[in-house]
Amino acid sequence: MSACAVALIVIATILGPITLIFMSVSFGTDHWLEFRVNYAKIPAKEKDSIKKYPTGRYYVSRDRGMFRECYPDNNTEFLQNAIGVVDGYCFNINYDQPSDNVKRSESFMSRLHLNRCFLAFFIIAIVVFLLAYVFGLILCCMRVSRWAYIAGLCAYTSAFSLAAAIAFFHGAEYIERNKLNGGERANEQEFYPSWSASLKEATERSYGWSYALAWVGMILASLAATFYSLAGCYITGDRYEDREILEKHKVRDYPIAMEPVYAVGADPYYNKHYGYPRAYLGPLAPEYYARSYPTISYGDPHKDTWQWREIES
Repeated sequence: MSACAVALIVIATILGPITLIFMSVSFGTDHWLEFRVNYAKIPAKEKDSIKKYPTGRYYVSRDRGMFRECYPDNNTEFLQNAIGVVDGYCFNINYDQPSDNVKRSESFMSRLHLNRCFLAFFIIAIVVFLLAYVFGLILCCMRVSRWAYIAGLCAYTSAFSLAAAIAFFHGAEYIERNKLNGGERANEQEFYPSWSASLKEATERSYGWSYALAWVGMILASLAATFYSLAGCYITGDRYEDREILEKHKVRDYPIAMEPVYAVGADPYYNKHYGYPRAYLGPLAPEYYARSYPTISYGDPHKDTWQWREIES
């Protein structure tokens, strides 16, 4: 196998665990969205809302991931009366269908389904890339182009799934910030359009490092897929090149059985002949392989009754 194919396989194999680490860290951390609230811009009459639940959730700096929304700030008095607190300062994000009898808007349900697709496609991306890495390890052992193409296809599928997951995330975020007019639950300022003007001005929203790791994981998965595919092309090219060289420089140092050629009798009176017909064994056969054998026939012994005809295969 050529040095280019070996180098591509090695690089793709090294990128495999790195890509899985980036994807897994992005999947499990809580820094996809970061909200930072400047308390100096909040009017005094609204600062009392910080101590209350649930309005206090939106007046405090927080980080949101795929599964949790956490409040690392010290000003978290509202958590004392909060319901469903996890680890002392986080709330789980619910992907289930609302079980209450409150009618939800179409935008709310669309956001919910987009978030579900976001989670599902991210899981698919991790699982499929894990399969691609396993096929890459098989490629290191067997050096067959088929495994390279399979690993490349799985890695490309993983990169596409991760890109789709990010697209669903942005779709859900867009609906949350522009389509949901007001809170979907009573006495909650759940979404951005229902916030007060001062809260909107005091809150700064940005994408966190978990979001950046997802993009890096998608790029690395695409690179690994490209390296696997190129390695498969090199392996296939080397195989056909070796076959052509073998056929061109093949040396026949052994007798090759070809279509046997038998003596054709010319005696018009008696056509049954006895003896051993000579088979044509090729120009490289030793001389004793091509010896003719004495024949037995009836007629004039001084008259040649045999004619030889060699047929080329």
